[in-house]
Amino acid sequence: MNVAIKILEKKALKKLGKDKTNTNSENPYLEKVPVYKNGKIAKYKTQERPIPQGLSKNDAKILRKVRRRAYRWDMGFSCCCIPVRFGWSAIIGLLPVIGDFADFLMALALIKKASKVDGGLPKRLYGMMFTNIMLDLAIGFIPLIGDIADVFYRANTKNAWLLDAFLTEKAKALQAGVVQDPETGSIVEMPDELAGAEGDRDIETGVTRMGTMPSLATPAAVTPARSARQAGGPTGNRAAAPQGAPVAPVRNLTPPRAPIGGGLPGRQITPKQDPRDNRGKTGRT
Repeated sequence: MNVAIKILEKKALKKLGKDKTNTNSENPYLEKVPVYKNGKIAKYKTQERPIPQGLSKNDAKILRKVRRRAYRWDMGFSCCCIPVRFGWSAIIGLLPVIGDFADFLMALALIKKASKVDGGLPKRLYGMMFTNIMLDLAIGFIPLIGDIADVFYRANTKNAWLLDAFLTEKAKALQAGVVQDPETGSIVEMPDELAGAEGDRDIETGVTRMGTMPSLATPAAVTPARSARQAGGPTGNRAAAPQGAPVAPVRNLTPPRAPIGGGLPGRQITPKQDPRDNRGKTGRT
């Protein structure tokens, strides 16, 4: 597991350098996406950055919390008199000594939260995060200039981007099942400890495991079919009606009989009988 974590650490740091991410000025929690209209960009809207697909529920929850807290502490406010955004970290840091230590404890709590990801953080990455908040504490001790510099340094934002890069590479490796060393090219299989608890993955990808699928409802018992006499219609294959349901009247689909002796359809005319036809019968009686 240590080998896989070290490789993920290398890939994360390489990703930050390749993407040229400004880790102390770019918003780690929100992003602006274009809105197209008639094939052209009409406007931009601000939305939460998506979570990398393939992370476990625990890792996704931690990443979302670290992003949100870093944004509130470093970029949560804006003012017309100040050209840059600032957060609670800069406001608390205005208090002499006490404010600097309080800011340090909040940043330390953010690192502890980030270290609870599945498998833990790499030692080098953890050391870089801790170095960021120690530098932030040292800058804050400088009167006035330190408070201004703290607005631009943004240690929490730096740490949020470090965690984001690490979990992004981790999500890609979990989906592939292996991770490749960017320097040596060796391939290492991803250990199960980095995937989280059983059944915890695929939460962000929207994939439902077969074991968690809801069971289908048991079909209701079908009542025996009624006989033709009970239904009041002709014999044949008819759908069985539920027990207790009203029986619909049966339509007579037999074609009308042709009239005898002409006349309107449906009207039967009986022909007159010859009285000579009854002579044999009356003689016998």
